[in-house]
Amino acid sequence: MLNLSQSATLPKMTTLHHQSTESIFNISNRAPPVASDADPNDKRDGLRSILARIGCGQVLLRRGRVIEVSATGRAILERECKHGASHETLYGAVKQLVSRAGSSIPVGSTSWLATSAKEGVTALVNQIANVWSDETSAVILLDLDAHPEPSPRTLRCLFGLTDAETQLAVELARGRNLLDISRSRRLSRTTVRSQLSALFVKTQTRRQADLIALLGRVAILP
Repeated sequence: MLNLSQSATLPKMTTLHHQSTESIFNISNRAPPVASDADPNDKRDGLRSILARIGCGQVLLRRGRVIEVSATGRAILERECKHGASHETLYGAVKQLVSRAGSSIPVGSTSWLATSAKEGVTALVNQIANVWSDETSAVILLDLDAHPEPSPRTLRCLFGLTDAETQLAVELARGRNLLDISRSRRLSRTTVRSQLSALFVKTQTRRQADLIALLGRVAILP
């Protein structure tokens, strides 16, 4: 079990309220994963890819250390780390999140934690015991601050969007408003609203909230 009463010093939460201008999906695509003890061609790669697309990261623990962490999981944990992301500091970040959730991680279990850096909260959502036959435990981290970002190729394939409409859809999925989008793309509000109207027609939605909800569901697709 992950003993939260151990005397190991945890990294201070100095970056807790840092707000990145990038989506966690963009950050995680660049962050190199910690090397795995398992076969690099492990079929878990497919699961990690799906989890990343919905803002989740996977961390595997064994005997008091991180043995594997997905790129998205690493990006989430690095927000808790004061120094560079080593095996030791990443494990300390996991302990910090678990402690904040007021829970523990039993050996052999898989636990789902939802965390928000903006709000400074973490909660245990679900935990399943005896999933792993060895001393491994898995932690799935859901980043509540992340905006699921659909693939431009998938958007064009599903809805027949133009490049301009695709770009607008991705920006909306990232949580940006129409005014900021028009300024950054140097387009008139009329042009952006015309593109938004085209998105409503092609996606068969009527409101911006419905469109964004749909884009979030589509984000799970490769």
